[in-house]
Amino acid sequence: MLPSATALALCLALLLPCPTHGEELEKPRAVRFAAEVAWHLLSWEPGHGCPSNASYDVEYKVYGSVVPWTAIPECGKSSEHSCDLTYYTLDQEQRYFARVRAVSGNLTSPWKRSSAFSPREAGLRLASQSLSVVGNSIQVRLQLLLHRGNITVEYTDFQKKMTQYHVYVRRTRDNHTVRGAASSPEFTLGELLWLTEYCLSVEPGMANRPVPTTRTDEQCVTTGHRDRSAELLPGILSSFFLTLFLLGLLGALLACTYVRKPMRTPSVLKSFMKQSSLWVEQEPPSSGSLDADPTQQLFLCQKEPRPAAPGAG
Repeated sequence: MLPSATALALCLALLLPCPTHGEELEKPRAVRFAAEVAWHLLSWEPGHGCPSNASYDVEYKVYGSVVPWTAIPECGKSSEHSCDLTYYTLDQEQRYFARVRAVSGNLTSPWKRSSAFSPREAGLRLASQSLSVVGNSIQVRLQLLLHRGNITVEYTDFQKKMTQYHVYVRRTRDNHTVRGAASSPEFTLGELLWLTEYCLSVEPGMANRPVPTTRTDEQCVTTGHRDRSAELLPGILSSFFLTLFLLGLLGALLACTYVRKPMRTPSVLKSFMKQSSLWVEQEPPSSGSLDADPTQQLFLCQKEPRPAAPGAG
């Protein structure tokens, strides 16, 4: 009996430390999407006590779909603690899950699933930032990062309307910083100081919801020299047009005065006409009489009688 009991105890002692397949490795922790536009990165942390040489398997699934979990070939047996799922999660109308498990030798851990992820929740990053100086203004042109490798992310009209740009402008001579906002990727910062250096950085964001964003590095430019001739030209032009207006107004007044003045017969012409026997001057009626004497008018038109010749009988 003793040998049998000893053998049984020895077998139990040997079996207890033997791990059961798939239950001994701790599952990964903090499985989450750290996503930006055109870059949907799934990341995680190793489980407690997980060997440093452990590898990981990654699978994904569309939320609400009957399609089973699908393995990501690029991330199978990977020793990294992240996996790029951009190619598999591009549809902005869908939501996705991902899950990760650790593998070490013939041991595997339970799966650890992420929360649901939508491409609309991806953070924003600028691909380029272009500055150009015109006088004392800075023209800014921005472009979002929508391409990564051979992957192009569609950016809907709704997203374009909801995108905002937080602009930080720092004056280098006193480090005075002003923050503003723009709704368009192209805008102008005007009325700046002449011959002054400004440094500008931009952080994109969404107006309707908070998303992870990345602020660009500062880019510095110097405004131009003050152009005095450009300032004098508007004054000269305004003075010129004001003078033309006043001259035209004066001419119009003189023309009106000349047209309205009554025309009178020149005195020289009137004296010449009185000397003619055939001229009759129509005098206006006096205030005491409304009708002129026709006999008097007749006498004015008659010639004086010739004197009789001597000897005529």
